[in-house]
Amino acid sequence: MQFIYHKCAGDSTILLDGEIYNHLFRSRRTRKLESLILCNLKDCNAYIYQINSLDKKCATLQLINTQKMESKTPKGHLIWAIIDPKNIEKALPFLNELNLARITFFYANFSQQHFKIDIERLNRILENSCMQCGRLTRIKIEILKDLEEVLQKYPKIAVMDFGAKPLESHLEIPFLIGAEGGFSEDERKLLRSQQTFSAPNCNILRSETAAIYATSKIF
Repeated sequence: MQFIYHKCAGDSTILLDGEIYNHLFRSRRTRKLESLILCNLKDCNAYIYQINSLDKKCATLQLINTQKMESKTPKGHLIWAIIDPKNIEKALPFLNELNLARITFFYANFSQQHFKIDIERLNRILENSCMQCGRLTRIKIEILKDLEEVLQKYPKIAVMDFGAKPLESHLEIPFLIGAEGGFSEDERKLLRSQQTFSAPNCNILRSETAAIYATSKIF
């Protein structure tokens, strides 16, 4: 763990309780004399706290120092057709570690409509990932209704599909990944004027594998 996430990091006094308290003081057996590094995932500061009081359920922390941390600027915008949320959740830490800036989810024609994205749950996964990999800001997430709404908001995108030219490095426009099964004929008509790329040296990729592959290639 590179730091502890707390939404109030930066406040002069913080109360630690719940899951993070149990992890620090029961699993890791943190001692009262140790200092703790907290971040809020909003700025690039590391806040150093000392433990003022410690009891069986919570700890009170006092801010003693603030350090400006060097942070790599997140890059890339993934537009991702909604698939099984369990598969999205498994891929999310990898995308976070690769320093992806933004994900836009949308319902493609081949998305199962009963799949629902729990943004709060995804943010908790991102918080844990940030603490492990040291990223100081988490991926920004939004949800749009369908491909038409995506193209209204982001008219210039790149598409991952079969049989196209190899995906370029340092791609500066959003890139789109379809659901399992790819794109419907109606969606292909909407996308026919967009740039299209593929993964030429790979086998057939699952949607989440394509998302990780594309993210890794653009940096």
